[in-house]
Amino acid sequence: MTQKRMNIVAIHGAGMTAGIWGGLVPHLLDHSFRALTLPGHDAKSGGSLLPDIAAMAVWVREKLENDGQKDVFLLGHSMGALVALAAADAPSVAGIGLMGAALAMPVNPDLLKTARDDPNEAIGLIIKWGVYAGHPQAGAVRTVLGSVMHGADPSAVANDLAACNGFTDGEKMARALKKPVLVLSGEHDKMAKATDGEKMAKAVAGSEFRLLKDCGHMMMVERPIDTAREIKDFISSRI
Repeated sequence: MTQKRMNIVAIHGAGMTAGIWGGLVPHLLDHSFRALTLPGHDAKSGGSLLPDIAAMAVWVREKLENDGQKDVFLLGHSMGALVALAAADAPSVAGIGLMGAALAMPVNPDLLKTARDDPNEAIGLIIKWGVYAGHPQAGAVRTVLGSVMHGADPSAVANDLAACNGFTDGEKMARALKKPVLVLSGEHDKMAKATDGEKMAKAVAGSEFRLLKDCGHMMMVERPIDTAREIKDFISSRI
C-alpha cells in the first residue's frame, strides 16, 4: 500500500525560528515539509511578536487557509505544540504532532525575569536544560541550538516564555480534539517531562504517546532519525 503523502507544517518553540527543524527535514522526504517562523522572530519573517498562544494560533490558521494546503500534519515543538493544539481545528489539518509538550507549561519566574533583562543568559539556560547531558554529542547539539536561538530577535525569548506561562486552555483543547494526535516526549526532558506528555496524551481520545529514549527536550536536534521515524510511522498507521 502506498503511504499517503502529507503536508507537514512545523511550528518552532520559544525563542527559535524555522531553522531548528533543519536536521529533521532530510529524514522526512516521504512527505512535504514546511517550517514556519512566527512573526517578529527574525528579520526575514517580519511582523511583530504575537503576545500569546491564541494569537499565534490565529496566525497559523490564516497561514494554512491563505496557502490553500490540504492534508496537513501540524507539528509543533514545546511552545509550538501549544500553538498546534490551539490551531488544530483548522479544516486543512488532518492530524497533529505534539513534541516536548504538556497541557500547561508554566515558566519559572526567575527565568521569565532573566529573559526580559538578559535574553542571552536566558538562552544559555534553555540550551543547558534542554539537551540531555548524557547525549554522546551534547556539545554539538548545544552549538546548533545556540546558532538558531542567537539568530532570532533577542526579545522573542521573553515574549514566548510569557506566552507559554499564560496558556491555561490546554486540557480543555485537548479533550475537544477529534483528530489523530501523536504526543512525543524525550525520556530525559527537564522542560516538559515525559510524565506530562503521557498526561497530555491521556486527555486526547485516541491519541498515541511515544517515548524517545536517551533524549531531552530538543528531540529534532538530539534524535532526528528517531523523531522522524515516529512521525512517519504515526502518519502511515493513523492518517
